[in-house]
Amino acid sequence: MDRLQAMQTFRAVVEAGSFAGGARRLGLSNAMVSKQVAGLEAQLGVRLLTRTTRRLHLTAEGERYLRGAARLLDELHELEAGLGEQRGEIRGRLRLSAPLDFGVRELVPALQAFEHKHPAVQLEVMLEDRRVDPLAEDFDLVVRIGELEDSSLIARRLMPMPRHVYAAPSYLKRHGVPRHPDELRMHRCLHYSLQRGGPSWTFIVDGKLQRYRFQPVMTCNNGRALAEAASRGMGLVYKPAFLGEPEVARGRLVHVLDEFVTQPLGVYLLYAERDFMPARLQALIHTLREHFVEGHG
Repeated sequence: MDRLQAMQTFRAVVEAGSFAGGARRLGLSNAMVSKQVAGLEAQLGVRLLTRTTRRLHLTAEGERYLRGAARLLDELHELEAGLGEQRGEIRGRLRLSAPLDFGVRELVPALQAFEHKHPAVQLEVMLEDRRVDPLAEDFDLVVRIGELEDSSLIARRLMPMPRHVYAAPSYLKRHGVPRHPDELRMHRCLHYSLQRGGPSWTFIVDGKLQRYRFQPVMTCNNGRALAEAASRGMGLVYKPAFLGEPEVARGRLVHVLDEFVTQPLGVYLLYAERDFMPARLQALIHTLREHFVEGHG
């Protein structure tokens, strides 16, 4: 039995959550995948997985073996990619994390430009709004919007991210136009549940940054859904321009309270400091900065 192939198969099965999923990922038959995992268990003399009708579970030995196998496979992949890059080839795998809405609307076009330049690089893109830990979760690059906490990571500003308070004309006709942030408590506000600080928005009033709290009529963990709710007249929403401006162009949303809106948020690239940065990561950072920095002045 090819031990390396068996390790790769075992990892694929665990990551996919099933033998069938691992088989699809590797382009093998279900029988072959099952045979390789069983052979690996026989060779090691331990049970790596417990199987039920609904899902797979790692045993304690399986968890330990998976950690070691994943580390060895990643190091081998990194070694082979590094040797290729020494020959001037940009190849290998890159893991990238970004916020969901920004990733869908803004990042994908930039990744298309990167793929055209470097087709031998495999991109693994995770789009989710939680704050991932690049070091603990093995991400090569993380896109983050907003304030940065102190860390050992390198941060490079990618672009400014303007924000506005938006409302549908139909909403303003029914409820009136707010003229000051103090009036938010009298309006129906839509809250992004993953925002830090709870249901509140910050504005610059009399030259000072002030926070205004409100009782939301709707809370949601997805920015696109909130922009759509605002477009349908359900309330006010405070969102980045890339979500609101397309609806402004369609006449579904308008700006309110613009004279009080704070400075744009920063969009940053975060990555770990390392003695040798792979050429593929350098190329991705360069492409993203070229796409966004030049595109936004």
